[in-house]
Amino acid sequence: MVRGRSRTKGSALSEFGPALFFLFIFAVFPVLDIIGLCFGYLSCATMNDLQLREAAKVPKSIATSQTGAVQQAIPQKYMNTVMGAFSGLTALPVTQVDYKASNSAIYVSVSTTVTVRPFLTIPFFFKVPGLGEPASFTISNSRILENPRYAMQ
Repeated sequence: MVRGRSRTKGSALSEFGPALFFLFIFAVFPVLDIIGLCFGYLSCATMNDLQLREAAKVPKSIATSQTGAVQQAIPQKYMNTVMGAFSGLTALPVTQVDYKASNSAIYVSVSTTVTVRPFLTIPFFFKVPGLGEPASFTISNSRILENPRYAMQ
């Protein structure tokens, strides 16, 4: 045996555990949270589109009602679907319906505000929306009102 030589076998294996820990905590888990956050956003954008379609077809009194189809029934039904259940919504969304008149048509605008919880809560990312705490989105869209008389009803 020669003195002065150190053993190099096994040194890479001893560094593998801590490296794997840091890889999962700072790379894999945040990427899973971002994917979950994107799915929640797309899910809520789909729900906003459903609400907008309904608001363009019904009279203003029904669309702006807190217990109507646009603000109450569609979000409740949507949260009972598979896509709505996996979206990570913490509560029913807050929906606002507005009407705007232009020179040629009347537009209905639906704004949906939702709060989405993270897929995995990572303890090292406190106060980071989407990673350590829920994130809030407001999704807005507008469409021409199908029957302009509905804006007055």
